[in-house]
Amino acid sequence: MSNTKISDLTELVSVQTSDVLPIVDTLNDQTKKVTVGNVVATGLGAGVITTAKIADDAVTADKLANTAVTPGSYTLSSVTVDAQGRVTAASSGTAADTDKIVEGNTEAEVVDTGSDGHFKVTTEGTERVRVGPAGQLGLAGANYGTSGQVLTSGGASAAIAWVDASQTVVIVDGGNFANGSSIATTSTVINGGSFD
Repeated sequence: MSNTKISDLTELVSVQTSDVLPIVDTLNDQTKKVTVGNVVATGLGAGVITTAKIADDAVTADKLANTAVTPGSYTLSSVTVDAQGRVTAASSGTAADTDKIVEGNTEAEVVDTGSDGHFKVTTEGTERVRVGPAGQLGLAGANYGTSGQVLTSGGASAAIAWVDASQTVVIVDGGNFANGSSIATTSTVINGGSFD
Protein backbone atom coordinates (compact mmCIF):
# COMPACT_ATOMS: atom_id res chain seq x y z
CA MET A 1 0.00 0.00 0.00
CA SER A 2 3.02 2.20 -0.11
CA ASN A 3 3.10 5.17 -2.48
CA THR A 4 -0.69 4.97 -3.05
CA LYS A 5 -2.57 8.23 -3.10
CA ILE A 6 -5.55 8.47 -0.79
CA SER A 7 -7.62 9.70 -3.72
CA ASP A 8 -6.87 6.42 -5.51
CA LEU A 9 -8.23 4.24 -2.71
CA THR A 10 -11.64 2.55 -2.91
CA GLU A 11 -14.31 4.21 -0.75
CA LEU A 12 -15.51 2.19 2.22
CA VAL A 13 -19.30 2.60 2.24
CA SER A 14 -20.41 0.35 5.11
CA VAL A 15 -18.12 1.48 7.92
CA GLN A 16 -17.85 -0.84 10.90
CA THR A 17 -16.72 0.21 14.37
CA SER A 18 -13.92 -2.35 14.10
CA ASP A 19 -12.49 -0.76 10.92
CA VAL A 20 -9.16 0.97 11.43
CA LEU A 21 -7.68 4.25 10.35
CA PRO A 22 -3.99 5.21 10.23
CA ILE A 23 -3.03 7.96 12.62
CA VAL A 24 0.24 9.71 13.43
CA ASP A 25 1.24 9.70 17.08
CA THR A 26 3.12 13.01 17.14
CA LEU A 27 4.20 12.55 20.75
CA ASN A 28 6.16 9.40 19.88
CA ASP A 29 6.68 10.19 16.17
CA GLN A 30 5.05 6.91 15.09
CA THR A 31 2.28 5.87 12.70
CA LYS A 32 -0.38 3.86 14.48
CA LYS A 33 -3.92 2.67 13.90
CA VAL A 34 -7.18 3.61 15.57
CA THR A 35 -10.59 1.95 15.24
CA VAL A 36 -13.62 3.82 13.97
CA GLY A 37 -15.39 2.90 17.18
CA ASN A 38 -12.64 4.57 19.21
CA VAL A 39 -12.77 7.74 17.07
CA VAL A 40 -16.54 7.98 17.48
CA ALA A 41 -16.39 7.33 21.22
CA THR A 42 -13.61 9.80 21.97
CA GLY A 43 -13.93 12.30 19.16
CA LEU A 44 -17.66 12.49 18.56
CA GLY A 45 -19.07 11.26 21.86
CA ALA A 46 -21.43 13.19 24.12
CA GLY A 47 -19.93 16.44 25.32
CA VAL A 48 -16.97 16.30 22.94
CA ILE A 49 -18.43 18.69 20.37
CA THR A 50 -18.75 21.91 22.35
CA THR A 51 -20.38 25.20 21.43
CA ALA A 52 -16.97 26.70 20.69
CA LYS A 53 -16.47 24.07 17.97
CA ILE A 54 -19.69 24.99 16.13
CA ALA A 55 -19.37 27.86 13.66
CA ASP A 56 -21.80 30.76 13.87
CA ASP A 57 -24.96 30.15 11.82
CA ALA A 58 -23.87 26.54 11.18
CA VAL A 59 -26.94 24.99 12.85
CA THR A 60 -29.98 25.27 10.58
CA ALA A 61 -33.66 25.28 11.54
CA ASP A 62 -33.97 21.58 10.61
CA LYS A 63 -31.42 20.72 13.33
CA LEU A 64 -33.34 22.48 16.13
CA ALA A 65 -35.57 20.46 18.43
CA ASN A 66 -39.29 20.98 17.86
CA THR A 67 -41.36 22.62 20.58
CA ALA A 68 -45.06 22.25 21.32
CA VAL A 69 -45.79 25.56 19.57
CA THR A 70 -47.82 25.33 16.37
CA PRO A 71 -46.07 27.21 13.55
CA GLY A 72 -47.98 30.24 12.30
CA SER A 73 -48.89 33.84 12.99
CA TYR A 74 -50.49 34.89 16.27
CA THR A 75 -52.63 37.97 16.91
CA LEU A 76 -52.42 39.89 20.20
CA SER A 77 -50.11 37.11 21.31
CA SER A 78 -49.39 35.58 24.68
CA VAL A 79 -45.92 34.02 24.41
CA THR A 80 -43.81 31.91 26.81
CA VAL A 81 -40.03 31.84 26.28
CA ASP A 82 -37.68 29.42 28.08
CA ALA A 83 -34.21 30.15 29.44
CA GLN A 84 -32.62 29.25 26.09
CA GLY A 85 -34.79 31.77 24.25
CA ARG A 86 -37.06 29.17 22.66
CA VAL A 87 -40.76 29.91 22.31
CA THR A 88 -42.42 27.08 24.24
CA ALA A 89 -46.03 28.30 24.21
CA ALA A 90 -48.01 30.81 22.17
CA SER A 91 -51.66 31.72 21.77
CA SER A 92 -53.70 34.47 20.16
CA GLY A 93 -55.47 36.93 22.41
CA THR A 94 -58.75 38.77 22.08
CA ALA A 95 -58.90 42.35 20.88
CA ALA A 96 -59.95 44.87 23.49
CA ASP A 97 -63.42 46.38 23.15
CA THR A 98 -62.66 49.98 22.19
CA ASP A 99 -66.14 51.10 23.28
CA LYS A 100 -65.62 49.88 26.83
CA ILE A 101 -63.38 50.69 29.80
CA VAL A 102 -63.14 47.70 32.13
CA GLU A 103 -61.47 47.26 35.51
CA GLY A 104 -62.37 43.99 37.23
CA ASN A 105 -66.17 43.69 37.14
CA THR A 106 -66.72 47.45 36.83
CA GLU A 107 -67.05 49.13 33.44
CA ALA A 108 -68.19 52.15 31.45
CA GLU A 109 -69.52 51.38 27.98
CA VAL A 110 -70.81 53.22 24.95
CA VAL A 111 -73.45 51.19 23.09
CA ASP A 112 -74.64 52.24 19.62
CA THR A 113 -77.33 49.98 18.23
CA GLY A 114 -78.47 52.52 15.66
CA SER A 115 -81.77 53.34 17.37
CA ASP A 116 -81.05 52.84 21.06
CA GLY A 117 -77.56 54.24 21.52
CA HIS A 118 -76.72 54.76 25.18
CA PHE A 119 -73.94 55.09 27.74
CA LYS A 120 -73.98 52.84 30.78
CA VAL A 121 -71.97 52.42 33.96
CA THR A 122 -71.71 49.04 35.67
CA THR A 123 -70.25 48.38 39.13
CA GLU A 124 -69.73 44.98 40.73
CA GLY A 125 -71.24 43.34 37.65
CA THR A 126 -74.58 45.22 37.80
CA GLU A 127 -75.66 48.11 35.59
CA ARG A 128 -76.27 51.16 37.82
CA VAL A 129 -76.72 54.23 35.58
CA ARG A 130 -77.61 54.71 31.92
CA VAL A 131 -77.95 57.79 29.73
CA GLY A 132 -80.47 57.00 27.02
CA PRO A 133 -80.65 58.16 23.39
CA ALA A 134 -82.85 61.15 24.25
CA GLY A 135 -80.67 62.20 27.19
CA GLN A 136 -82.93 60.50 29.73
CA LEU A 137 -81.37 59.12 32.90
CA GLY A 138 -81.93 55.43 33.61
CA LEU A 139 -81.34 53.53 36.83
CA ALA A 140 -80.33 49.85 36.86
CA GLY A 141 -80.78 49.66 33.09
CA ALA A 142 -83.46 51.33 30.97
CA ASN A 143 -85.53 52.34 34.02
CA TYR A 144 -86.09 56.01 33.20
CA GLY A 145 -88.83 56.58 35.78
CA THR A 146 -92.11 58.27 34.86
CA SER A 147 -92.90 61.88 34.12
CA GLY A 148 -92.76 64.00 37.27
CA GLN A 149 -90.69 61.58 39.34
CA VAL A 150 -87.54 62.74 41.07
CA LEU A 151 -84.34 61.03 42.16
CA THR A 152 -83.96 60.23 45.84
CA SER A 153 -80.73 59.26 47.54
CA GLY A 154 -80.61 55.94 49.30
CA GLY A 155 -77.79 57.13 51.56
CA ALA A 156 -74.22 55.87 51.68
CA SER A 157 -75.07 52.17 51.26
CA ALA A 158 -78.08 52.14 48.91
CA ALA A 159 -78.70 53.12 45.31
CA ILE A 160 -80.59 56.19 44.16
CA ALA A 161 -84.19 55.58 43.12
CA TRP A 162 -87.03 57.15 41.18
CA VAL A 163 -89.87 58.28 43.49
CA ASP A 164 -93.01 60.33 43.05
CA ALA A 165 -92.55 63.99 43.87
CA SER A 166 -93.71 65.04 47.36
CA GLN A 167 -97.11 66.74 47.56
CA THR A 168 -95.98 68.97 50.38
CA VAL A 169 -95.85 72.67 49.51
CA VAL A 170 -93.56 75.03 51.34
CA ILE A 171 -94.39 78.71 51.13
CA VAL A 172 -91.62 81.01 52.19
CA ASP A 173 -92.62 84.48 53.31
CA GLY A 174 -90.59 87.33 54.64
CA GLY A 175 -87.46 87.02 52.55
CA ASN A 176 -86.31 89.95 50.48
CA PHE A 177 -85.46 88.31 47.17
CA ALA A 178 -85.70 91.51 45.13
CA ASN A 179 -82.38 92.89 46.37
CA GLY A 180 -80.54 89.54 46.34
CA SER A 181 -81.18 88.48 49.90
CA SER A 182 -82.15 84.82 50.24
CA ILE A 183 -82.78 84.75 53.97
CA ALA A 184 -86.31 83.65 54.87
CA THR A 185 -87.80 84.90 58.11
CA THR A 186 -90.92 82.74 58.21
CA SER A 187 -92.30 79.67 56.45
CA THR A 188 -95.58 77.84 56.29
CA VAL A 189 -95.95 74.15 55.39
CA ILE A 190 -99.24 73.09 53.85
CA ASN A 191 -99.85 69.39 53.34
CA GLY A 192 -103.05 69.31 51.44
CA GLY A 193 -102.92 65.79 50.05
CA SER A 194 -103.61 65.23 46.35
CA PHE A 195 -103.73 68.23 44.04
CA ASP A 196 -105.71 66.38 41.38
